[in-house]
Amino acid sequence: MGNYIRKRPNGKTRCRKIMKAKPTSKQFRLELERVADELREDIENGTFPANSFLPPESALAKRFRLSNKSVRKGMEKLVEDGLIEKMPRVGNRVIAQRARVYLTLACTYSIERDFCLNRLLDDFHLLHPWIRVDAVPYSDLSQFYGEGERRHADVFAIDSTQFQELREDGHVAMLEPLCDSPEAFPFLNEAFRADDRQYVLPSIFTPIVLCYNRSHFKECRLPEPHGGWTWDDLARSAAVLSGSGNRLGFCFHILSENRWPLFLVQSGGRFEWDGGRLRDLRGTMLLEGMKLGKRIIRDRDIFPLYLSENNDEINALFTEGKVSMILTSYMGLNEFRNAGLEYDISPVPYMGEPRTLAMAIGFGMSRESGNKEAARILIDYFGSERAQKLIKTNTLSVPALQHIEAPFDPAIHVPSRYPLYREIVASYRLHSELNVPWRMNRILAGQLKAYWAGLLDDDELCDKLTEKLSVREPETADK
Repeated sequence: MGNYIRKRPNGKTRCRKIMKAKPTSKQFRLELERVADELREDIENGTFPANSFLPPESALAKRFRLSNKSVRKGMEKLVEDGLIEKMPRVGNRVIAQRARVYLTLACTYSIERDFCLNRLLDDFHLLHPWIRVDAVPYSDLSQFYGEGERRHADVFAIDSTQFQELREDGHVAMLEPLCDSPEAFPFLNEAFRADDRQYVLPSIFTPIVLCYNRSHFKECRLPEPHGGWTWDDLARSAAVLSGSGNRLGFCFHILSENRWPLFLVQSGGRFEWDGGRLRDLRGTMLLEGMKLGKRIIRDRDIFPLYLSENNDEINALFTEGKVSMILTSYMGLNEFRNAGLEYDISPVPYMGEPRTLAMAIGFGMSRESGNKEAARILIDYFGSERAQKLIKTNTLSVPALQHIEAPFDPAIHVPSRYPLYREIVASYRLHSELNVPWRMNRILAGQLKAYWAGLLDDDELCDKLTEKLSVREPETADK
């Protein structure tokens, strides 16, 4: 409320009250945050030391030009953060702060894209001001457990294929056992279990999906992809799209470990072993999946002779409108969130029955961490409803918790079929279901590369795989 002065005709003045406009909910929230932030800074810099009392609410109301009730509400955040405690009829006492703890979070290079990590850590630091997290990138987990000089980390960001490798090679012991996440999609907990123990808390996941340019389909008067598409349907549409200008109908990075195994997973087969020797693949559904991959990749009417180095190159082509359909993940969709593309997603085409690859990323604790309490707090935060809502709001990655609902940032372009990941959960298959040790994937990919290039026929491929993949140690694969 404010005043204004009006001069009367008789020369006298009259003071009248005017009402201030009521602040919007956003303005009110910002005012409460200002109260909490300024008082938090006063506590941290020693203006209000431990065990002292904050000024009375009336004094704080005058300082911030707010009502007592608004100041009281703003200080609730300080109570939540463990900075003050309310003492009835006494005041608000500053709680003695804990000693500063520093954590090292080891993560892959794409984690900022997949999680908006900096925003999450800013929020975490507000909640737990005594913990400071330093995120450091890594390219291979063996840097932390291999022979020779090892790197140190308190917490690891680990994907499901990395955990598969740790489990198969007997290095799960580098991680501290954790509790599972009962509210996460059930298959996510299973992806990070070994010997009936949970070692990684899942945070986000993705299936592989078909991503397509809607404008190209409209231009060619083609119906958009749907969940009933087979690879033959894709081939017919891709041939039309490729013939309609200087662009490619369909493309993906062949050597990506999250792309080529799709054809094997879709076959419904798995590698079988006699002890450490791979059984012959002749006559198996696995071989049929390999044949399907070869047929698609070698069809120049739909798939280009384009030598991509990584998934980023394919994403760049799609962003530029040079390719109409690609295979990608929900994490990969983050590349397009501000691109202004008219695009959408669909389940991947299938052979036999609908199946797609699924991957997950979670957080595990180093067994050698000297700050396990703080490390557990950080891991629990990534799996919390608060953090999961931030992920949902600021990225296109899929949160692990099943019930998370949060509005997207208006600046993010969200494909209309974004929620389809919930409808195709039954089609999800992890890499581990192929029953081939992860460390052999590079060998398997090398032989398939030669086969798809026409350097091996079917019989030669089967012989090569039996020779190259057979191992001496039976425990490296299921019997």
